[in-house]
Amino acid sequence: MTTYLVLGASGFLGSHVHQAIKRAADSPALVAVSRRPPRISLPANSSWVPLDLNKASVDELVILIEASRPDALINCAGLTSGSAEQMWETNTTFVDKLVQALRQCGPRPLVHFGSSEEYGPQAAQVPIKETATEHPVNDYGRSKLAATRKITYATEQGDICATVLRIFNPIGALAPPESLAGQAVQELSLALKKKSPSITLGPLDAYRDFVAASDVALAALAATQLLGRAPVINVALGKAMSCRSMVEMLAHAAGFRGEILEVNDHPGRVEEVPWQQADVSRMGHEIGWMPQTSIAQAVDELWRSDSEPSMTAGGIADQLSSW
Repeated sequence: MTTYLVLGASGFLGSHVHQAIKRAADSPALVAVSRRPPRISLPANSSWVPLDLNKASVDELVILIEASRPDALINCAGLTSGSAEQMWETNTTFVDKLVQALRQCGPRPLVHFGSSEEYGPQAAQVPIKETATEHPVNDYGRSKLAATRKITYATEQGDICATVLRIFNPIGALAPPESLAGQAVQELSLALKKKSPSITLGPLDAYRDFVAASDVALAALAATQLLGRAPVINVALGKAMSCRSMVEMLAHAAGFRGEILEVNDHPGRVEEVPWQQADVSRMGHEIGWMPQTSIAQAVDELWRSDSEPSMTAGGIADQLSSW
């Protein structure tokens, strides 16, 4: 029986990963590691290990890995908001400790979730290849890029066996409330409750490559079987869509027919990268799989899901994983 060790299992993408494991035909086992209990039920023959990954030492991670004896590790832990120090601690320092632990444990395959924000501004209207020179513009992107470089360097040296999946803009159930989709869900829910004629968000003219969170999870499982073929792989739909179009799809799923207003001084995240689209040819070639879910389906799943846990579980920092 295949056993997966999933780090950051209570977060957004971590939840989708163990949902994909639960649905897998070969009934694999899961060791879910997170500070808080997973928000959806675990598969059979699985267990939850309560652990604050930020506070875990290298020795504790070695014990965790050797006791779990996983066939593959999937690191979903990450922090998208907070201070620069908090993001560096979770996104970079923890990854450094994980790499040190894997050096001691032997060649156990690792799939690590990177981010499209590592790329920063790139040439307009040109799909971004994994070989592009990175120019992250915020603390989140810089902390994720530092982690990617630690992992790829250790892999190139032959110390570990790992692949970084650079995930673009995932959408699905349990989306974090500070994401654009999460903000839109909150605004739409409030508008429907109060029968408001409009919702207000920040600027929606940026283009992003949105991808269903469930497809990201399937890509991660597929990547565990083919590690070593490519150090970094984009995971996206391979299509640029305006943020307004995505929000309009979400409004349609919610049955909201009012106006969607944009204001420059909205407290949401300021977009410093106007256009992103992934080149997904490496994903198809190396993993042998491409996303199957449309964004309309993904936003419908998000709206139909019970998003309340992601808004009441103590905030993104308490969950330890916004992914």
